[in-house]
Amino acid sequence: MCNVGDDNIEDLENIKYMPVKEKLSPFSKCNKCREQTSSIVLRSKDKYCKSCFLAGTVHKFKALLGKHKLIRPNEKVMIVHKCGHPSTALLHFVKTGIELETHKKLHFDPVVLFIEDYLHLSLEERQDLIKKVEKEVGSFKFPMHFTASAKLITDDTGDTLKSRGRDLELTDNDSSIVHKFLEKQVNNTNKNDFWNIVMQKFLIKIAKQLECKYIFIPELSSDVASKLLIDVSLGRGDHISLNTGFCDSRDDAVKILRPLRLFDAKELALYNYLNNLEPVTFRIPLDNPYKSVQQLMKKFVNDLQVNYPATVTTILKTGDKLTVSNKLRNKCEFCGAPIGKERSELTSAESTQFSHWVSTRPPDACLTPQERYASVSASFDNLNSNDYCFGCKMLHK
Repeated sequence: MCNVGDDNIEDLENIKYMPVKEKLSPFSKCNKCREQTSSIVLRSKDKYCKSCFLAGTVHKFKALLGKHKLIRPNEKVMIVHKCGHPSTALLHFVKTGIELETHKKLHFDPVVLFIEDYLHLSLEERQDLIKKVEKEVGSFKFPMHFTASAKLITDDTGDTLKSRGRDLELTDNDSSIVHKFLEKQVNNTNKNDFWNIVMQKFLIKIAKQLECKYIFIPELSSDVASKLLIDVSLGRGDHISLNTGFCDSRDDAVKILRPLRLFDAKELALYNYLNNLEPVTFRIPLDNPYKSVQQLMKKFVNDLQVNYPATVTTILKTGDKLTVSNKLRNKCEFCGAPIGKERSELTSAESTQFSHWVSTRPPDACLTPQERYASVSASFDNLNSNDYCFGCKMLHK
């Protein structure tokens, strides 16, 4: 019988077995020092006072850099600056670390790069945005370079960097240049995947031009978790450790580092607020979260994180356990990621390719089933007949 509208007595009886959410008292003590009254709550249960919170965030940043010990003293590091709390906090982390008078100070030379790619804004808004970014970075007294995504696409001379924002020439035609560059990709998922790889190649090229061996990118924990699921969805599972780990070492000369991969957006927003930092903001376009795999995965992770605060942490820890195989044959010509060595057994991607290979070849009635199988197996080159990885092969089609 239909029981719509009836009370579910069984669920009401099970309420007493459900964990009760702890109610935080406004006078509760800090989890770290146990002395000061807490004023900051993270992940709905971690309570900190102001001094312990600031000390903890700075320690987390330095500990991640010190754990890997990649950067040597007096080496140049290119910091990719984007508008928002992560980039502002990253600059402040680096500034305070360099100005320390202890042995734990940072010993590298930072160079800031700003790539103007906010094509959804008007020309006046884009020019005003560059002025604000120049003023913000100027307050940290770091050397800075400006460029635009449209200039990187059209200019082959390599002279795209400007030391002053006013020298960067922006036009209303920049948006059409980028759209024309991406028009060969059939859907938004392919366009985003293609554009991300192209921009990464541009970053490495600019870093070599500036003689920087390392690149800092302001990717947060939620960005890294979303990227892990995106790579699995797009057939780039072999590259998870490169795309989501602390260090992306696919290029022999320049390494891409993610020093903010353990931070979340709320943590850095509070850090900026307590340090009286005001990040540059801009108008965000209203996009459909279901029009591409990338946006769908970001929405999926962010929605889960709201009710299950351990979602991002679990994904990150899972990704840290994944490594690139030591049996490598060569590198993909487009993304530069390593391609695995041929094995006796087919992988899932190779099995898919083999199925397509067989279905597109008409059977020869003159041969026995065993001879047909031997003929097809001999002609199949195990997906490695070209110099592209599986994900880039799909883009190449």
